[in-house]
Amino acid sequence: MSEKLYLPYSTGCFVCGSDNPHGLQVMFYVEDDKVHVDLKLADYFNSYRKVAHGGVLSSVLDEAMGWAAFIFSDSKMFLFTRELTVTYKKNAPLDEPLLITTEFAGMEKGGMVSARGRITDKDGKVLTMAKGLFFPMLPEKMEETKSYLRFDEGLKYHPKALELCR
Repeated sequence: MSEKLYLPYSTGCFVCGSDNPHGLQVMFYVEDDKVHVDLKLADYFNSYRKVAHGGVLSSVLDEAMGWAAFIFSDSKMFLFTRELTVTYKKNAPLDEPLLITTEFAGMEKGGMVSARGRITDKDGKVLTMAKGLFFPMLPEKMEETKSYLRFDEGLKYHPKALELCR
């Protein structure tokens, strides 16, 4: 298993925002050529009783796949989602550990980047699968976005994130 390398975050983001009291406040990290998130959803992210809301799950997969597409492709720009396909195989429980794992899937026509991901439970059973297609943002939007990204002291960050996100 390789070393865990973190990715920056935006303080107000619904998925990764550390200052967003209504968000998930996750940390993205790279390990073994994949982007991961360790997730444990609180009860207020439910759809049915004790079941995680599918929209919340797809949000985390979307952002994690976007990171995988950026980190492992040749893109020097962050990426916007063009298409997102999510398949729910089993209900995801609340208040139990979940693991999101995403990976770069390839370059597509027109500079698009594809990625795929999955959510597994504590026993490694696949609960949700996704695939996405992403396109690069404009350079001026990249510069604007970089201005509000945060890097925590004491964490080791992925080299591409250090090079292109500061």
